Amino acid sequence: MATSERHREISDLFLEHAEVEFEKGDLLQASEKAWGAVAHYTKAIAGEHGWPHGSHQDIRKNAGRLIELTEDPRQYNRLFGLIENLHVNFYEEEHSSTQVRYGIDDARGLIEAFKLAELKLSH
Repeated sequence: MATSERHREISDLFLEHAEVEFEKGDLLQASEKAWGAVAHYTKAIAGEHGWPHGSHQDIRKNAGRLIELTEDPRQYNRLFGLIENLHVNFYEEEHSSTQVRYGIDDARGLIEAFKLAELKLSH
């Protein structure tokens, strides 16, 4: 099982891969990598706090915990839903290039918001 540090590394790597795959025109892989970056970052925080994080449902629940600590929970809750839909796009191929581009950017923004939320957990 991956450590929290490893989940952070994977999250960073997946964000890079999302950009590379997008530039290559592989929207399916770009979508999945952007979703994976958020999922792994969520798992990193969950692992550090002893929260279950082995299932998709756990990721969703833990993301919700973090979202409540952001400066705009409503906005970040919507963003999480859009990013989670990138995972669906991997299987259904429904999103346009623009939607995937925005999704990658949103994944990066949500991870930044989670980093700030994580600081609140530490205090």
